[in-house]
Amino acid sequence: MKLEDICQIINATVIHKGDTEEVFRATVYAQECEEGDLCFVSDSIEFDKALENRVGLVVYSHNVPENSFHNVTALKVDDVATAALKLAGSVVGEEDASFELLDPKQMTFLKMILQQKSNIAFLPEDWKKAFDMIMQSKKRLFVGTDEKMLKAIRNNKKLYDKKASGQIVSADSLFRTTFKIDKYIYQYKELTFLHIDHLRRAVAFCKEYELPYSIDKVTYTKHFIPIFLEGEPSVQEVMKNDKVVILSDNLEDIVEAREYASDIGHWMAKTIVMVPPKQKVEGIKYPTYYRDDADIMEGIEKLAYNYLFIYTQDEGLRFKIRSHFGL
Repeated sequence: MKLEDICQIINATVIHKGDTEEVFRATVYAQECEEGDLCFVSDSIEFDKALENRVGLVVYSHNVPENSFHNVTALKVDDVATAALKLAGSVVGEEDASFELLDPKQMTFLKMILQQKSNIAFLPEDWKKAFDMIMQSKKRLFVGTDEKMLKAIRNNKKLYDKKASGQIVSADSLFRTTFKIDKYIYQYKELTFLHIDHLRRAVAFCKEYELPYSIDKVTYTKHFIPIFLEGEPSVQEVMKNDKVVILSDNLEDIVEAREYASDIGHWMAKTIVMVPPKQKVEGIKYPTYYRDDADIMEGIEKLAYNYLFIYTQDEGLRFKIRSHFGL
């Protein structure tokens, strides 16, 4: 690829023009670059390593003394990660591969229902690993949840929002749902009704790209995990002594679930929301704060509640709770 084309694609300014006018290989790892390569560097250590390896063209964003370039062509950009991903998206054109931006819940369900993953590439959050995957993979379908990343790869990429036809037949409880997708009814599934639309989007995605899938084994996800301390609440009659701990990695589900739980049947369920220090939750003036696992265990044991919502990114917390309480 010629220098002027690279500059246009990644919106770079030529700071120093060396001997290199065209490159045939690009990398984001300075220790791996070879003579004449294009290398994207994140800091001065990587910059020095790239020059040591006699890189042909270097792309950077940090401050570098102008007398450092020698015979290297140097391009400065606002953001190295964005520039690298723009180049990757240009090399792998729209006729070569499709890139889709999914929300995290849709991605979770997609991975859950897919029966074959050999035809799809899941972009990692690390931009360097994503760059490598795009440049080296022979797959024609890439999906990711990082909006900035996908918009760099494909300008103005929008969130995938198509849905398979379907509806909630019965929200049997906060923890069990009967729903219909396409022509099929799935009864009394271990799934909150809050997530049905995300599942429908995952199904629509599979159908559009002709990916084999099955909904039969759909269940709770890391975004909403109930832990029943005294057995699962009855669907027919939610009791006032029900005690359920609900782990969630997002506040959106907590707010919606709490609204539902606040008026079940003819009584108001007692709900408490536990969050890390200084975390604000919409509609809750006084959440209960926790500093560590010990605070959480104490809250579960001593607080008065029917539904205790815990906002956490710790996917191992449910196992700690089950072990602590012998569940």
